[in-house]
Amino acid sequence: MSLKETYEDLQQKASKIKHELASLKTEMTLLEENIHGIELNPNFLETDVQPLYESLWNLQMAYKKRQTELNTVTLQLNQLDHILEGIMETDQMI
Repeated sequence: MSLKETYEDLQQKASKIKHELASLKTEMTLLEENIHGIELNPNFLETDVQPLYESLWNLQMAYKKRQTELNTVTLQLNQLDHILEGIMETDQMI
């Protein structure tokens, strides 16, 4: 795989992860609003919201995992940028 292909692959991966993060964030917000709505009822039971809190926790863990992956991909892209800049400078010197 060429450097260009690697760079494009990493860019696509970063874009996909950003899209997934946005979707996860939306799901978490909707779930938090749902939980809040249930808890506004003075007669709500803990068992009414426990599964929702578990789902929210799972979404938060998935979000953190994808955020870590995005950070890794971003770091790789930055490193590849520096490598490509070095190659370009070397080519210009020759």
